[in-house]
Amino acid sequence: MQRKDFAFTLAVFAALALGSQPSVQAKPTPALTAVTSSNWAQVTSPVFGTSETGTYAGAELFAGPNKFNDGNYFHGVIPNGRIVKPAGTSLQVGMNPLGAVLTPDGRYLITTNNDERDVGLASLQSPSNKGGYSLSVIDTATLQVISSIFENASTSTPKGFIGLQITGSGPYTVWASGGGDNKIYLYSISTDGQIAAATPASVAIAPTLPSTAGYVSNYVPNPVLNTKDANGNLPPAPSGFSRTTGAQTTFPAGSALSPDGRYLYVACNGDNSLAVIDTTSFAVVKQIAVGYFPYGVSVSKDGSKILVSNWGVTEYKFASPAYDGNGQLTSIGATAQNQPAGYFVPLTDTSGSNPKTSSLSFVSAPGGDGANASLAQSFYLGKPLDDLYQVGDTHPSATAIVRKGKIEVLYVAKANSDSLARILLNTNKVLPDFDLSPIRVKTSDGHKVTGSYPNALVASSDGTRLYVAEAGLNSVAVLDTTRPARPKLLGRIATGWYPTALALSPDDQTLYIVNAKGIGEDINPLTDFTTNPTATGVQSFSDSNFIFGTIQKVSLSGLTLDNTAVLGYNYGIHAPADTSIVPAGGKPSAKITHVIRILQENKTFDSMLGNLSVHFGPYSSLTYNNADGSTFTNGQYTGVSLNTQALAQTFAAAVNYYSDSEESDAGHQFAASGTSTDYTQKTLLVKTGRGLLVNKNFEPEDYPASGYIFNNAARNGVSFKDYGAMIRIEGTDTGTSTPTTLNDPPSGQVGYPQLQADNFTITQPVVNLGDVTSTTSGLGQSYFLNLPILAVLGEKNTSGEAHLDANYPGYNFNISDQRRAKEFIADFDRMVSAGTLPQYLYIYLPNDHTGSVQAPNATAVGSSGLQQIGDGDVALGQVVQHIMNSPVYYNAATGTGSAIFMTFDDAQSSLDHIHQHRTPLLVVSPYARPGYLGKQHYVTASIVKTEELLLGLPPNNLGDLFATDLRDLFQSTYNGITASQIAFNDSVKYQPTAEGERIWKLVDKLDTSAPDRDSRRLGRLTRLSMAADDLHARAAKENRLSEAAYLAAQARLYAQAEAVVAAPKVDDDD
Repeated sequence: MQRKDFAFTLAVFAALALGSQPSVQAKPTPALTAVTSSNWAQVTSPVFGTSETGTYAGAELFAGPNKFNDGNYFHGVIPNGRIVKPAGTSLQVGMNPLGAVLTPDGRYLITTNNDERDVGLASLQSPSNKGGYSLSVIDTATLQVISSIFENASTSTPKGFIGLQITGSGPYTVWASGGGDNKIYLYSISTDGQIAAATPASVAIAPTLPSTAGYVSNYVPNPVLNTKDANGNLPPAPSGFSRTTGAQTTFPAGSALSPDGRYLYVACNGDNSLAVIDTTSFAVVKQIAVGYFPYGVSVSKDGSKILVSNWGVTEYKFASPAYDGNGQLTSIGATAQNQPAGYFVPLTDTSGSNPKTSSLSFVSAPGGDGANASLAQSFYLGKPLDDLYQVGDTHPSATAIVRKGKIEVLYVAKANSDSLARILLNTNKVLPDFDLSPIRVKTSDGHKVTGSYPNALVASSDGTRLYVAEAGLNSVAVLDTTRPARPKLLGRIATGWYPTALALSPDDQTLYIVNAKGIGEDINPLTDFTTNPTATGVQSFSDSNFIFGTIQKVSLSGLTLDNTAVLGYNYGIHAPADTSIVPAGGKPSAKITHVIRILQENKTFDSMLGNLSVHFGPYSSLTYNNADGSTFTNGQYTGVSLNTQALAQTFAAAVNYYSDSEESDAGHQFAASGTSTDYTQKTLLVKTGRGLLVNKNFEPEDYPASGYIFNNAARNGVSFKDYGAMIRIEGTDTGTSTPTTLNDPPSGQVGYPQLQADNFTITQPVVNLGDVTSTTSGLGQSYFLNLPILAVLGEKNTSGEAHLDANYPGYNFNISDQRRAKEFIADFDRMVSAGTLPQYLYIYLPNDHTGSVQAPNATAVGSSGLQQIGDGDVALGQVVQHIMNSPVYYNAATGTGSAIFMTFDDAQSSLDHIHQHRTPLLVVSPYARPGYLGKQHYVTASIVKTEELLLGLPPNNLGDLFATDLRDLFQSTYNGITASQIAFNDSVKYQPTAEGERIWKLVDKLDTSAPDRDSRRLGRLTRLSMAADDLHARAAKENRLSEAAYLAAQARLYAQAEAVVAAPKVDDDD
């Protein structure tokens, strides 16, 4: 800001009178121990040093509600080890609430609950709350949900997203953004709070982006794209591509009303436009091009300025589209076989008068006439991107205007940079950002450590306070805006897990906070601890996606803002006790010279290790709870996880380790970085309707500000190589198109093993009919969009070794993990021989996902889910055994060696008796503690942190910084364990029965058009298939295969499986 502008502003501020506010007091934050790259291991989870009681005494607090014996169900520990003790009073609502609005009289609060999973599944604690999309109406006086409207399971409508506005003074009309339905839905709320569809029920918003310019959000397919050739094959296409109706995506998001209520302004996130709806005629009267992925909308007091935040980074277009004379898409084209468009920094639009990347669009509506609005100019709010330091952009998202007299200052949450943009609307002057960083970290490479994710704003009506939801800290920051352009941080309010929306009562005395994840999975009130004393009560009949949100009602009068307590719920400070293997920070480990990660897919601890109660005691179980509190037994995948079990019993295994994420897309983000951006989280559960705009792991909007462990390594001179991770981006075909020639394998066979059926015995040799030995070629997928893969993966180490193995397949279940292992081993040996082995290796083995995504070509063969899991387990053993037999695993002369970390990206679609986020974590190393049970509370980010400490890297974000590292799983002396001491299993020994295969065949009726679709039903069919196999085995042993009771029991299992298939499809659980 120039001095004359600043002087003018100060003069205006000096003339402003102080407004009335509740007597909120700020408690000062004492100076914390300085955190630097040299000592950052001292930062731990806040539950460090705590203990469970009874059966689990000695283990740090598990994740779950009601953990502090204070009578408050919502006071608990969440999977990432943070403590949540939300201020005020809490209430459970629907799943994944992202938006909220109060009626003008403050009597009712409405939330939009945006989760495409679990349609109709009732909450354990509050059965009136159900899964799927919904709206909840809460009586603010009693804090009770008094009415709701739910998604129709058969039509999957209505959908929703963040935008909610209200007109009328009672009865009221709610204008709800319909997200993937490309509509604004209208609802009426009676004076007694009952919600119902209004008339008209909706206003459709058509796209403005041209349908013949390559945009994936607007295209009409020519019938040729849905026509089979002479061999019965359709033209190849990416997952999410519609061959029949195409896409006409606008995806309404944030919204705002004009001051007189005449116009509703809607950010169309999928169309890069602002729609103007006349609320009297229920018609779209204007659509205005703005920036990429518009998100939030605010309107000036006089209605003449509409401000739109643009969340996105880049355009989403087909790589090489072709159209006919009627404008229909005749070919989408593809990039070079098995290769993406490239490895480059995302292409951005940041120059000129109307930048589209990470920007704010200023739309002018003279006299407040929205029908004649037009784009005036845009402001770039991002940062120049590069391959190492500024990897992800700033994500301008929520907006709010602070008004004081004639002064209006627009605040924009820059969610991916932990800051607020400020624009003085009186002069359209962009002021310096306001930094919300909760902790200062001095890093050796100079990058800023971020991860508080400010993502929702609300300003008091008198202009003296601004409240900022910080999703990464589970808090609301309170700013004093008495001087509107010069805010001061007063302190923070504790919230539930992942706050996403805020609302203030008309008198500014009460703050309502919406938390997308509430307290995590519920405790089942029907669990009988007397008959099942090892149960924690956290439900186990579903999976890690069964999470309901909450709202908080916080009285601001007399509230003490204790910044220390809120930050204390996020991290602790404890000096590391032993730095002999894992350093305190700064220098790399003196003993560990090579670090290896092995990432697999979607398993709970019990699903792989639940049969090992002799070794793990009460931390292993095969007994789980039904919804009614009764118990059942299921072996899950323990019959085929033989190598996982052998390693878990030989080396150190964590029994109190949790996935940061509920499902795969975010799971891969956490696994590679320790964090997950606001974009990833908010689009995670609303994919249906976004078409080819969904996040599939590593799009530019997914990138954390400082990138991933690969970026951290590269900017600090640490060599690395990636095998299969981070190459799945939107617009890929991962093996679902026919024929499969574009997706490997050169052998022409589907890649996972098919076992020859004879009789049920896992001891006899079996024959692999599938391809588990062919050399892999390419990345295992085809690319149809002009999107990059992370730029640093296309570069090389100083030795000349590539950062990515270009012949290691990624996310494609048609390719056996044993073939992946073969490629890794060959590459590993070559580099060891050449002396170019990188310090860090990241190996992805995805086939145990059991996706059953199988191209229906002539050579396709069937298999069971357990065979795919067995394939992954065999590959795991092959990789670990080979590394252990190599010279880099342990060098007796130097006393140096390697550390291998093995885990899963998430825990969905399987069961656990302690917590649905709990998953296996194994540490294989000459310095791992033999047979050790790690009972500290660990999380996905703990692995990232430990790897970084071993490699001498600084923290990359608040996720890895705030996690407890894994030093407890190591010892200072060589453990003496060699590969020859471990009974590695080198082939899939599981033989499915005819009954089990019959159930598994029903998987063909699920939506397997893309990996990770229909995951919950897939998991249930897998377990039923295994139950049929187990039943057969017991009957065969007792010679009862022909008995009526046995046949009836098998018939019941098959009927249950048919019921699963007949149930409504749960949308993309990716």
